[in-house]
Amino acid sequence: MLKEHKSEIERWLRNPNEPDIWVKGGMIDDNKWVKLGFEDCGWYEEHYYVVDDEQAELRKLQIDEPDTNFECWNNITKRWSEVDPLWIPKMKYRVKQEFNYPIFKVCNKGTDKELIVKFTDLNSNEVVFVMPELGFTIGATFDNCLAHTDNYWEDVLYNPERKLYDKQPVICWDDNMEAIKIIGFYDVKNDNVFDFEGCRDGVEYDNYTPYPHPDDKFIIEMYKKLEE
Repeated sequence: MLKEHKSEIERWLRNPNEPDIWVKGGMIDDNKWVKLGFEDCGWYEEHYYVVDDEQAELRKLQIDEPDTNFECWNNITKRWSEVDPLWIPKMKYRVKQEFNYPIFKVCNKGTDKELIVKFTDLNSNEVVFVMPELGFTIGATFDNCLAHTDNYWEDVLYNPERKLYDKQPVICWDDNMEAIKIIGFYDVKNDNVFDFEGCRDGVEYDNYTPYPHPDDKFIIEMYKKLEE
């Protein structure tokens, strides 16, 4: 560590108005991270020091697992991009995601409390389809403790080219008959719609667009008849 760095940390540790610091290294508690307050100030060359702020866990991870890849949110492009983080205050960082979003998940499948959620991040979610008995509304979100990796979710197939999930209510029509449109349910497995009996591999159309009111009563009743 630079002498300037050491001096700054010692100053920080002695200031009760600054956040606490996590320290790891040497013989401290079997090489685990330990939080120090200003009253515990000290400096050891072989230790790592991390300020206890909103980025602390990520910076500790960078030390513990140096092969971890990180991403930073770009406010201009509105996208996450891989970066060697500098931990600039107020910048958004995260571990590089191993999933291709969006991801669609279902719980209570096949019951009167079935719920389908769209995830755009590990915890970022939105209800896209729900049975009335569950009490949620389309567009509702859950708090950050809910992750799509939790074991009570089941996968819902998704077509990224059409941006449609399996069994999604859609409006569909052919190019040469644009005036005639029907409401159906998209079948990802066969890239068409379920037939009127609820069977897969029904009718193929040129165009599919999401039906704007998936909570309509007749949609719910039709959805219940769809086969797997």
